Amino acid sequence: MLNKSLGKSVLMTALITGSVIWGGTVVHAEEPQRFLLDEYVVTATRIENRLVDTPANISIVTSEEFEKRNYQSVSEALENVSGVIVKRSGFLGGDQHVYLNGDDRVLIMVDGRRLNQDKGTSGRSGFDMTNLPAPDFIEKIEILKGAGSSLYGSDAVGGVINIITKSAYKNYAKININTGSWGTQNYSALVSVKKGKTGVITTINKQKQNYVKYKEADSGDNVKWPNSSNNIIGATIKVDQEFDGDKLATLYFEHSFKDGGKPYYAPGLGGWNTIKPGASGTDLNNNISGKFEWGRGEKNTGFIQIYRNYYSGNFYDNNSDSNYYETKDGVEIQQTWELSKNNKVVVGADWRESEVNNPGTYGGKIAKINNKAIYVQDSWDFADSWLLNAGLRYDKHNFFGNKTTASVAVNKKFSEDSHAYLSWGQIFNAPQANDLFYYSPSIPGVSGAMIGNAKLKPETGEVWTIGYDTKLNDKIQLGINAFYSELDDAINWAALDPNNFLSDWTVANVAKQKKRGMEFNVKHKLTDEFSINGSYTYVKVEEDNKDGNGFKRDTNVSPNQYKIGISFNKDKWDAELYGRGASGADKSKYIDSKYLTLDFSLQYKVQKDYKIYAKAYNLTNASYAETGGVSNGKYSFPMPGRSFLIGMEYAF
Repeated sequence: MLNKSLGKSVLMTALITGSVIWGGTVVHAEEPQRFLLDEYVVTATRIENRLVDTPANISIVTSEEFEKRNYQSVSEALENVSGVIVKRSGFLGGDQHVYLNGDDRVLIMVDGRRLNQDKGTSGRSGFDMTNLPAPDFIEKIEILKGAGSSLYGSDAVGGVINIITKSAYKNYAKININTGSWGTQNYSALVSVKKGKTGVITTINKQKQNYVKYKEADSGDNVKWPNSSNNIIGATIKVDQEFDGDKLATLYFEHSFKDGGKPYYAPGLGGWNTIKPGASGTDLNNNISGKFEWGRGEKNTGFIQIYRNYYSGNFYDNNSDSNYYETKDGVEIQQTWELSKNNKVVVGADWRESEVNNPGTYGGKIAKINNKAIYVQDSWDFADSWLLNAGLRYDKHNFFGNKTTASVAVNKKFSEDSHAYLSWGQIFNAPQANDLFYYSPSIPGVSGAMIGNAKLKPETGEVWTIGYDTKLNDKIQLGINAFYSELDDAINWAALDPNNFLSDWTVANVAKQKKRGMEFNVKHKLTDEFSINGSYTYVKVEEDNKDGNGFKRDTNVSPNQYKIGISFNKDKWDAELYGRGASGADKSKYIDSKYLTLDFSLQYKVQKDYKIYAKAYNLTNASYAETGGVSNGKYSFPMPGRSFLIGMEYAF
């Protein structure tokens, strides 16, 4: 099970946080990263349950938190959540990926609709977090940390992130404008119309950044990042139509377009953009879905959802022009029955099919991926304050055949403010199209070849999770959990010669991958105005690469993650100072083994419907990177230095 280093980490965390656990007053109802056991969630079990009745490690980001902290993106909101690691490529349009339980095989959903691309993206993640709805459109985000394959199938290895959007409930409009460092300009507008049983809500948003500056790790100089200008445009619309009180039809459309420079680092050949000075790219998402729900508010409920996701992208430089396209169609139907007061059963089926076309790298092939699945879950209150969840899912994949995954979870509720849980779940994750078919020839002096592997096997394994959440009193909330996972036939891209930066790369099934870790979080109201929240996450990832040396540490993730926030709320003022840090990073991929950043947010409500705000990022002007890669003493993808933002929001 968990090793001695994990035990020491738990003890250290308890000692460090002990000083903030005693004393205080009433917990603020809208505290950032709030942990309220009477909050309802649906992602963990596909049934609406309170957190205290849910046998899983799950966090929530609410719309109140988006409003108070003026988050500019989903990624910015997630990086403050305990147990969540967000890895960005530095500039506005750079890739953004999320890790749960040390794994970026994470299923991303909007209102229960899958977004992950079967093409894949950089690394092992199946989705770039920049292509998500605007913050104004989000009601809350549910983050499930742990295996979700028995309910959601492939992609849900590290967990599930479900973004739940707002619905129109009244007539109102809102505009938000801000500007800041490096030519940053952000605009967004929301309009909500409710008439009778019909509701329409829509948003448009634009983000622009002319360039990025960062602090160079070797010299300490503040440097302008060449070719780092980017634009992101997005739009969403959601139409709800009620029927007979218990039925609801929803039509949803989302659009995002990203374009700009693609900074390219050529190790040993002069640095940034000397080989590809004009490298640029675009990404386009157009997604549409329709959903019909019945039995809303009743014992037996269900829905059918149909969707189409379209993705396309382009990368251009002075030597090449590369394009890709992906279309994903999906249908899902689900029914919940309350068999008795103590027993609920969920039964569902889903079908999805993708066509992935990457002409420049697939050798003219079009990858067609099809998956059919059925699933069932039984939630049984088998004794007073005890809950048992048992799930089973059957997948039929056109490349990899049949796979059955199971899960079992037990929840013990000690009171309305305290519970403990233990869960076990099997993992299934199919290779992505890039894993199977990708081929890019070597460029002399710039990069080696990238070679896919059509003989890959799917990843399989299991995950154990144990946890305890409680409100000690009216002023203190804390949670602690640990997990252990094993993954057979784990898929990884790796250099054939790790000591040569011009080596060819290929993808393969490694023998086994192990992950273990723990998460500790505490929230405490210090006074009527001040509150504090903090977390510590430990993750250790090891791989056996069949080289005869046994398990070796995966260097992509820093093992120690620290987060702490101090909030001030009084009358019309909201403020927060938030620190994030990491330690133990491997110096083969990171120049520094540790880093610490400080962000600051300030908001003043001038009137009920009018506010002004200011934000500061990386106040210490730290030199660091979230995406690994080092050459000649420089980060391949450095994070931005100190920057500022001021803005206003008006609702009417």
